[in-house]
Amino acid sequence: MKNLTKYFLASIFSFSLIVFTQFALAQDPNCEITKVNGGGFTTTIQSVVNNCDGTYTFVLRVDHDGCSGPSCKELSHYSVEAIPGTYSNVSVQVLSGGMTYTNIDLGPNLGSDPFQGFKVDGTDGIGGGQAGSFTITYTMTSIQNQRASAKAGTDPQMVTFNSELDFTYVMNCNNTNCGVDPDTDNDGCYDIDDMFPTDPARCYEIAGNWGTLAYEDLWPSKGDYDFNDLVCIYKYTSVYNAENQVVDLKAKYYITAVGASFNNGFGVQFDNLLPSQIASVTGNILDKGYVTTNANGTEAGQAKAVVIMFDNTESILNRAGGSFFNTLENGFVGTSDTVNVTITFANPISAASLGSIPFNPFLIKNGNRDFEIHLPDKLPTSLADPANFGTFEDDTRPGDGKYYMSDNNLPWGLHVPVVLDHMIEKIEINQGYLKFGNWAQTRGANNPDWYLNEPGYRDASKIWEP
Repeated sequence: MKNLTKYFLASIFSFSLIVFTQFALAQDPNCEITKVNGGGFTTTIQSVVNNCDGTYTFVLRVDHDGCSGPSCKELSHYSVEAIPGTYSNVSVQVLSGGMTYTNIDLGPNLGSDPFQGFKVDGTDGIGGGQAGSFTITYTMTSIQNQRASAKAGTDPQMVTFNSELDFTYVMNCNNTNCGVDPDTDNDGCYDIDDMFPTDPARCYEIAGNWGTLAYEDLWPSKGDYDFNDLVCIYKYTSVYNAENQVVDLKAKYYITAVGASFNNGFGVQFDNLLPSQIASVTGNILDKGYVTTNANGTEAGQAKAVVIMFDNTESILNRAGGSFFNTLENGFVGTSDTVNVTITFANPISAASLGSIPFNPFLIKNGNRDFEIHLPDKLPTSLADPANFGTFEDDTRPGDGKYYMSDNNLPWGLHVPVVLDHMIEKIEINQGYLKFGNWAQTRGANNPDWYLNEPGYRDASKIWEP
């Protein structure tokens, strides 16, 4: 992309058509991007080559530094995320050490891995005190976001590479792209890579993965602790300009469970932003009358930027029957409308200043604007009533930076970066997710992957199935 070449490399292509082949230029190690998987493993984008025929050749290098001990286990398999039907010609080359493997599994389904793609299976002789290095070479029909997992023991040890900021950067840095393309809107972003070729304010967008937010709505009381009073899956897509700044933020929310009699609302506070930094909010669903908005669509009376995504679950549910929504095994399976909210910023901002997904989401309890339920240690908004802190089972202590947790660190809101299988009604979450209690009581230090479907991690009979 022209913008990446200009702003990351401080140079531009000449305007004559230059065609590069896979073998034309040596790879520059200064153009590599390395990310840390953990457990002594790193993954490096060694090269990306545009084959100028609608395909790209990728080379990933996997290294292990030889560390040993409980946190440095032996590699069992190495997986790469890829959209089915877009990849081929996968090969492995051992560069150093004594690594072996049984086969290359072309997927696309990869068992316990939380994505589709391919993997090097049955690995041996690398990790767990055994240093080594190998490369994975593969062909793809597009440059796309990809995760890579160096699975060792129960730890997925995952890194994420971005299509534009990582793969395309390496390709352009090495001059292994095909050459110069037109730029219709003259925004510094070539048409071949410009997802908005006639919009000079926008160049490309990056979609995140689906995650889950789940809440207990009886805070500050403990409630039945099944964490299905409101369960939302979500996905954020960021729209960037040619300078790699965020122009729009697009949010999708879909309700998978409501095991509650309350009609709850849901909002997000952007802790790093002022209301004036947002130009407009569209797509949110507000029909109960208790939310007041500014002219730009943010909630009024807030010191920080707050967007209420919906103010009443019943406005977006399509119930199939029964008083609960997808929490009883009664044969009824309801659906939800998808809430699509677009936030446009007054001026483009950096992704770092925007903050980390899922930002600061919260439940509004039964339409009572005083009662907000946030994720653990997340700050309330200006409209939350602090008189509720420290009552019943809540042990919020603002002076200590502790919010929305009990005295033994149990939360009322949960976030996981995957689609969560929620609990059956009235069954505490630790009965279905057997590692949850240890994770919560250690404030996330132990069992951070408690939500995965690993051996010994869950009792499936306690978890709702459609």
